[in-house]
Amino acid sequence: MTTEKNRISPADAAGLFRKYDKFLIVTHENPDGDAVGSGFALLEYLRQCGKHAELLLPEPVPEKYADFALSGQRSQLSGLDWADFEFVVYLDTPIPKRTALADLKFEQIQLPSLNIDHHPDNADYARWNLVLSRAAATAEILFMIFKTGGEAKITPVIAGLLLLGIVMDTGGFRFDNTSPKVLRHAAELLELKADYHHIVNEMFFATPLAQLEFQAELIARHLRRACHERLAWFYIPPELIRKYQVNMRNTEGLIDTLRALRGAEIVVIMQQHELGFKISLRSKNPKYSVGRIARRLNGGGHEMAAGGLIKAATLENAEKILIAQAEGVLNAL
Repeated sequence: MTTEKNRISPADAAGLFRKYDKFLIVTHENPDGDAVGSGFALLEYLRQCGKHAELLLPEPVPEKYADFALSGQRSQLSGLDWADFEFVVYLDTPIPKRTALADLKFEQIQLPSLNIDHHPDNADYARWNLVLSRAAATAEILFMIFKTGGEAKITPVIAGLLLLGIVMDTGGFRFDNTSPKVLRHAAELLELKADYHHIVNEMFFATPLAQLEFQAELIARHLRRACHERLAWFYIPPELIRKYQVNMRNTEGLIDTLRALRGAEIVVIMQQHELGFKISLRSKNPKYSVGRIARRLNGGGHEMAAGGLIKAATLENAEKILIAQAEGVLNAL
């Protein structure tokens, strides 16, 4: 079953789901649409297979995903009894320190484990690793497993959760990770009665007024550009968040506002962090790797979507570091 780095296939993963009976499902901090969709999809699938399963999220489900949450979710490690589980599945998480188990010493977790992910910088940290960097989303990989396994019916609920993950990680099929294969998988999920109408309405057409006002002020007063306007970024002041009482966990698509800016090749959102300034980066052109920038700034991710941390004492210094890194990428060709 195993190969170098203990990489396995979707069929192998389906075999592991058949072999064990009690599962703990874990995903990453600040769960996004793919983490939520794939986490709950696997939870429901394993239950359909007659297994015991629980989903551990680092934080409660963001408000925009509330309609898609199922029972069997926990957000705290307190009271977690390892005797209740035989197997751990890590979803959409390239490195252990980003998981909901980050407060534990990863080496102390003795249960067999499976790491399912699509990030190219995944560290292959589990006993078994199913990492397909060409997949658009972890939810897409799960769909491959479920189709291979055939142990349970892919219900409309499961199909909808998988489609949710795919829709969010492709930006509604707008991003460059939209491939013929993922479009075919999405079509199959629609044939399995995934509620596409509900997903699209909740994800793209249900923004609270306060959040729209927050975005408007952010654009009007906090948009900054450099590198001949090929780099654009927002710094989000804490007082602006307080003014509109915005929960940043519900602003997953905010960076796409910047991505829509004509002429910008690399876009960034910056926020204060206890160690400096946290950044989320996106590239509009495969030639310009924001993954490269992120890896140099204490982070990682995809080549066109990544995150990091600038360790600087002031915003001015952080912005200088960001500009220097972006210039290196933009002028490399």
